[in-house]
Amino acid sequence: MEEFSKYLRTRLISFPVKREDPIGFYDLFADFLAATDAAVMREGLVGFAKNNKCVARYTGIAIRAEFKKSTGAWEMLDTYDKWVRIQKRLEYFAPASVGGAILVSDQFVSMATQVEAILSTALSIWIACVLVVLVVVLCTGSLQMACLILLNLLCIVAFVVALISYNEMEFGGVEAIALTVLIGMSCDYCLHLSDTILTGRSKSRSRRVVAAISHLGPTIVSAAGTSLLASVPTAAFCTILILSNFGLIMCFSICSGVLFGIFFFCPMCILFGPRYAGRTWAETMTLSIAGSPLHFLSTALFLGFLGGSLFGNFRTIMQNNLIATGVIGFFSVFSPIFVGVFVPPVGAFREKCVKLRY
Repeated sequence: MEEFSKYLRTRLISFPVKREDPIGFYDLFADFLAATDAAVMREGLVGFAKNNKCVARYTGIAIRAEFKKSTGAWEMLDTYDKWVRIQKRLEYFAPASVGGAILVSDQFVSMATQVEAILSTALSIWIACVLVVLVVVLCTGSLQMACLILLNLLCIVAFVVALISYNEMEFGGVEAIALTVLIGMSCDYCLHLSDTILTGRSKSRSRRVVAAISHLGPTIVSAAGTSLLASVPTAAFCTILILSNFGLIMCFSICSGVLFGIFFFCPMCILFGPRYAGRTWAETMTLSIAGSPLHFLSTALFLGFLGGSLFGNFRTIMQNNLIATGVIGFFSVFSPIFVGVFVPPVGAFREKCVKLRY
C-alpha cells in the first residue's frame, strides 16, 4: 500500500481513494500493478491475469542458495532431489485450491542439460556397440567373437574417457561425436583379426592368433599410423579449441584401438575364444546359435538383452532398475563366452566342426 500511495501522489490523486472519485480503486490499482517497477514484479515472483491485474494467478518464494562452480552435475542432482522432496512435502500440506508447485532454478536447468547430454552420449555409444556386434555376427558368424569384441570396445571407451578426464577436457558435443566415431574405428581392427582367426587352418587357437597378428599386424599398424599422422596436426597445431580436442580424442582412439586390439583382444581370443570352429560361415553361424540347447539359450538371452536396450519402453525399465539390469547384462554378455568355452556341441555339429586346442 505504501508503494501504491506513492504512485497515486505522482498522479496527483489523494490516498485513500474515495468512492466518489471518477476513477475507481480497482482501475487505479490495476494501473499501478501494470506500471510498477517493484523488484517483486521484475523477478517474476507474482503473476497476474492479463485482463485484470487485480487477480493474482501465481506467487513465488525466492530462496537464496550458494553452489560451488566446481560442483558436478551428478552432485547437483542429489541437491535437486532434496529440493523435490521439499516441494512434494509443501504440496502435501497445501490446500488443493492453491494448485501444484513448480521448482525453478537456473542451476538445476544447467544440471539437467548436462545429465541429459551425458546419458544421450552413453546411449549413442551403446547403440553403436550393439550395431557393431550385429555386424560382427553377420561377417564372422561367431557370437562368441562378437561378445569378445563388445568387451574390448567397452574397455576402449572407458580408457579414452579416463584420458579425457585426466587431461581435464570439458565434455561437449564434439567429444560425444568423437567417442561415437571411436566405436567404428576400434571395431575395424578387431573385426579383421577375428575373421582371420576363425578362418585359419591350424587346430591351435594360439597359433591361429599368432598367424593373424603376423598377417594383419603390419597392415593394422600402417593404417593406424596414417590416421594418427592425419590427427596429430589437428591436435597439436590447431588454435580452435573444439578442433584441437577432436584431434586429441582421435589420437587417443587410434592408439587405444590398436593397443587393445593386439594386446588385449588377441589374448582374450586365446583364453576365451571358440573351442570349435566351422569350416564355412554357415557352419560357424549354426554352431554359435544351435550347437546345443545351451548355445540357443545363451544366444536368445544375449540378443534379447541387446534388442531390449534399443526400444524406448524396455530401455526406460532398465534405467529405472539399474542393479537388475546390470546383473542381467552381465549374464547376457558373458553367457555366450562361457557356453562356447565349457559346453561342446552335440550330435552332428561335433562331427562337422573343427576342435581347437590351446
